[in-house]
Formats: sequence, structure tokens, C-alpha cells
Amino acid sequence: MTSAETIAQIKDIVVILFLAFATMVVIVASVVGVRLYWRVGRFMDRMEKVADRLESTFYGVAIAGRALRPMASGLGLLGVAQGVGRLFGLGRKGSNN
Repeated sequence: MTSAETIAQIKDIVVILFLAFATMVVIVASVVGVRLYWRVGRFMDRMEKVADRLESTFYGVAIAGRALRPMASGLGLLGVAQGVGRLFGLGRKGSNN
């Protein structure tokens, strides 16, 4: 075997090893990518459920606040709350305290 044939065989072996390594990297990256995609999908589903629950909670709080406002104003609780707010400097931004 001449040196040219030996160099050609070494080149072929290096190319074959590189292709095998590249194939393994592609397979591992594909598996990791699919698993990551599934996890992100589950995470987004959970976040949508949380957002829906928060939306319904805040909607219920808003309805309860509108329902309780006449009773609170009738008892004078709103005036007390505004007075306490002014006492601590939390009044309206446009007013001169």
C-alpha cells in the first residue's frame, strides 16, 4: 500500500466518523427539541388556565365591589376610607393636600 492510498483511507475513515458523530448529534438534538416543545406546550396550557381563573376572579371582585358600593356609601364607610387616605397623603393626585 502506498502512502497516497493510506492517506485516502484515513480521509475516508475521518469522513465516516464525522458523519456518524453528526448523525448522533442531530438525533439527540431532535429528541431534546421535541421534549422541550412538549414542556413549553404544557406550560402555556397551564398559564392559559391561570389567566382564565384570574380573569374570572377579578370579574367577581368587580361585581362584588359594585354590589357593595351602595351599602358602603350608605353606612359612610367610603367617606371614612377617603378620610384615612387623605390623612396619610393618599388622596387624589389633582387635589392640594
